Amino acid sequence: MAAERTVLAALRQFLPAFKQQAQGLSKDQRRACWALTHCRTPALGGQSFVCKPCRQTHFAWHSCNHKACPQCGGGATAAWVQREMSKRVQAPYFLVTFTLPAQLRSCFFGPHAKEAYDLFFTAVSGALAEKLATAKGFKADVSGFTAVLHTWNQQMGFHPHIHCLVPGAGLDGGGRFVRVKQANFLVHLPHLQTAFRQHLRQLFHLHGWQVDPDVWSLDWGVHIQPAGTGAAALKYLGTYVARTAIHDARLVQVTEETVSFRWKNRDAGRVDICTLSGAQFVRRYLQHVLPRGLRSIRYYGFCHPAAKAKRLRVQCHAGGPVQLGDTFITAPPARPHCCPRCDHPMTFLRKIPSPYSQRGPPSRLPPFTRLTQA
Repeated sequence: MAAERTVLAALRQFLPAFKQQAQGLSKDQRRACWALTHCRTPALGGQSFVCKPCRQTHFAWHSCNHKACPQCGGGATAAWVQREMSKRVQAPYFLVTFTLPAQLRSCFFGPHAKEAYDLFFTAVSGALAEKLATAKGFKADVSGFTAVLHTWNQQMGFHPHIHCLVPGAGLDGGGRFVRVKQANFLVHLPHLQTAFRQHLRQLFHLHGWQVDPDVWSLDWGVHIQPAGTGAAALKYLGTYVARTAIHDARLVQVTEETVSFRWKNRDAGRVDICTLSGAQFVRRYLQHVLPRGLRSIRYYGFCHPAAKAKRLRVQCHAGGPVQLGDTFITAPPARPHCCPRCDHPMTFLRKIPSPYSQRGPPSRLPPFTRLTQA
């Protein structure tokens, strides 16, 4: 009998057997396994409501809110995109992507994984800020950009890369406004590739990390793409704020032994089907669990929240509207909790504590998952 065709259902189906056979799972991966297994179940506690017309008691169990959970954090995307839209500068935008060679990907597993990601971000930000400030850039000594970490490819393979959304405007050393001369040119790509490689090589040397010396002579993957006003690129990056390695819409079939999903074969220009065993599916999914405490979205220069004065100055000189005061994210009006059976407003009964920990209720009530006769 085929299982429910969702990512979470597939993970819950194959996780128990996988954990018994798997060796070397990190503490963060084991924590993610627990969260995925117990999300929106009585293990996390919840709230109970009663519908008087139906005489039914309904339970809304709490979410785990883990970054690796495919059913949590959906509301974070809209809030993040709305907030970042208000911070845009009226200037050409560019989407710059930095990809590491395959020879360095093993650095992101093990006890120093978080440090490796931090060095990756440091090398990207250092190389980009350096080249934006040169005469062959646009001499922006004060630049700004947003960096978003992405670790998977279409087949859920481990492919760490960082997307940077860069406005083509800033301030020079004297505090004067500068911007790119052409809407389709940011910096010379070979110069940026070399700077990125050199920055990471220096950081590895300072930390005493030894890697294959041949990797420093490779052609590192850096890509620059004009992004217009930046609105479309922000929406694209926003999908990774709360998205995991694969979403439900890509699943084709979940059987008792395998999982099949669609993936874009860009080389052939078509959509193919990838079929993995249950263990392979879980293994590929868990390799994208990030170390605890790692910030996968980072802000630099005048895009940083602490650099609001510089950002307002750049926005003002760029000729765009300037948002004065705090920016508030407007939330939709709260809808009363209605019975999923008759749509009648329900009455709150009580909170149900978690047997594992005391945690607050989620910002938005999760779907009702269980019905019992009152």
